[in-house]
Amino acid sequence: MKKTILLYLFTFLTIASFAQVLKKEFKGNLLTTDQFSNYYEVFDNQIKKYNIKGELLFTYSNNVLGEITSLDVRNPLKILVYFNEFTKVLTLDDALSPWGDVLNLNDLSLEETSLVCTSYNYGVWYYNPLKYILTRIQNQKITNTSSNISTLLDINIQPNYLVEENEKVYLNDPVNGILVFDVFGTYLKTIPLYHLNEFHVKEKFILYVNEQKQIETYDFFTLEKQVYQPEIYKNIKTVRLQGKHIFILNENNELIIDKIAL
Repeated sequence: MKKTILLYLFTFLTIASFAQVLKKEFKGNLLTTDQFSNYYEVFDNQIKKYNIKGELLFTYSNNVLGEITSLDVRNPLKILVYFNEFTKVLTLDDALSPWGDVLNLNDLSLEETSLVCTSYNYGVWYYNPLKYILTRIQNQKITNTSSNISTLLDINIQPNYLVEENEKVYLNDPVNGILVFDVFGTYLKTIPLYHLNEFHVKEKFILYVNEQKQIETYDFFTLEKQVYQPEIYKNIKTVRLQGKHIFILNENNELIIDKIAL
């Protein structure tokens, strides 16, 4: 079993050679990618969508809703944009055109929300930092709510990242680790990864940037950590993996996209 898992990781991350696809300046504040290997450059109030060749596909901008806090492209046909300053949520289609009206979280009594992410069946998870709870909304109705996480675990949490993947909800706290919940909001476990700003959940592992600003993986099954090519990739800010492409943003604001040569 262990050999099978390691072989899977080697297929994706222990790569003998690369055929570089793209290397260009990245001017935005945030990088994310979708399942079609498109990447998104997020500015204060603007989003730019590019294909794998670095060709600009679509642009969205809004000067009314404030600064973009987060962008969730897990469903690239219904992209979730969160504006924390005015507690607004906007959905965009794959051409970055608004899909429906702007959602005011005050109308749902979710005005204290700090983190938002897409959920299955067009649902959305919201995290309340004052009540320490996760709330799932679908069709503007509450479907699931977690317990008070701080009371349940007897810890003080200050999460900075939220994502649902593989029928699990991951709430990241830099001090306490990644808290894992099922899709009903029930706490399952804590993954001992600390001081993270974000991460990318894949089928068998978590991909992230460690404290040494290196690319690292954490295996869900073996619990092993593996640093990826530290002699080549240093001072990394963000890393994403989509299919056969790895997206690397370094502290020189240089975006590198490589095609994995299998």
